[in-house]
Amino acid sequence: MKRGLKRVISASLACLIIASALLGLAGCGKNNAAWNTAEAAVTDAAATGTATDAGTLETFIPEAEIPMNNGAGLVTEKRTVSTFDAVKAMGVGWNLGNTLDSLDPRQREWAGKQPDKTREEYYETYWGNPLTTKAMIDAVAKAGFGAVRIPVTYSDHMDEYFTINAAWLDRVGQIVKYALDNDIYCIINLHHDTGHGSWPWLKADPENSAKLESRLRYVWMQIAVYFKDYGDKLIFESFNEILDTKDRWGNSDIAAYDVVNRLNQVFVDAVRGVGGNNGDRILVVKPYAASAAPDILDAFKLPVDKVKDRLIVGVHYYGNAAFVWSQSQVSWTTVYTDWNSERDGKPVEEFFESLNRNLIAKGIPVLVCEFGAVNKSNTADRVKYAKHYVETGKKYGITCFWWDDGGQYDKAEQVVNHSLLDRKTNKWFFPKIVDAMMAATK
Repeated sequence: MKRGLKRVISASLACLIIASALLGLAGCGKNNAAWNTAEAAVTDAAATGTATDAGTLETFIPEAEIPMNNGAGLVTEKRTVSTFDAVKAMGVGWNLGNTLDSLDPRQREWAGKQPDKTREEYYETYWGNPLTTKAMIDAVAKAGFGAVRIPVTYSDHMDEYFTINAAWLDRVGQIVKYALDNDIYCIINLHHDTGHGSWPWLKADPENSAKLESRLRYVWMQIAVYFKDYGDKLIFESFNEILDTKDRWGNSDIAAYDVVNRLNQVFVDAVRGVGGNNGDRILVVKPYAASAAPDILDAFKLPVDKVKDRLIVGVHYYGNAAFVWSQSQVSWTTVYTDWNSERDGKPVEEFFESLNRNLIAKGIPVLVCEFGAVNKSNTADRVKYAKHYVETGKKYGITCFWWDDGGQYDKAEQVVNHSLLDRKTNKWFFPKIVDAMMAATK
């Protein structure tokens, strides 16, 4: 294909993707000339077999050609602070886990599986949690959490061209608003679009890096367009725990690490290019597997950004596996329930010391986007763990987010995962753990 024609198709395809995502939200109906031009180009390309993947965005679409709308109609006050100050202001964070991040790898197509629920409600509750309410997020903010991380999976909410379902974006936007209405920080990401298994479409795959970069660009442009007018307490996170094609959590290779660096750069450029408040929005970028292992941090490169002091590195670390996980989750070792300052505290301290040495000391802010320990009828020891973990992070100016995966529990004694909040009553299963984390931030 001639390069000029390919550029036209690529640009038109991108316009179609974004117009589709915002159809009906910004007056961009099918009578719109831009829509008709894009649709015709994509139809022609498909007929000749030239648009079999998500397309290659070889030219950036000028902002004027993208229908701009913030979806839910929310415009928050913009208060630019330094990124280190923003991290400090978060205090301690909480994850709305196993909710908007669910996916159904067995059945990709929605066919009214539960007639009493919308497609969005089906997915939000598919992993056993109730629909998220404003009262739920109000309870999190009232407890003292200064930030909520909302993991979001888009895999089952996109068409073959990676156009995001507008109704799904609306639901994400509604929950984001719950957080921002409490004047706390809110992070949204791409979650199980990455990770292990056969269904993630985003991998650290050197052989398909160009295609992955194009797809990631399309997806983040749509998200950034939707939220372009939201204030700076809304933060975007590039992706979750991205793995190579062999699903290795560690000891991958430099080629895979380089792909992750390029994808982080694509993410930053895509968000910045959309404009609006995205021009200097705080962004979180992730190393391979969201890991702070020495070889991974050595290979990690902070993206080049056109604005200064607006990038954060996000990592995950739970601690000694034998303490933080159940026996069924760590079959290679024997678990225990008691927390020991030497055996379990030292690894956490070494982890934070490494982050300080490799990132903080170089002027790069850090978030621990996930940590926590499952309940094994050991609340007093989990209190020690949580307090020590958050205190150690604060020593270096690092804010930590507890992974709360919820679940269908009626009382604390039934909890077998990381759940802290009873999402049915909006009361805490383990208030002493919450209190310990809050005390550790003082």
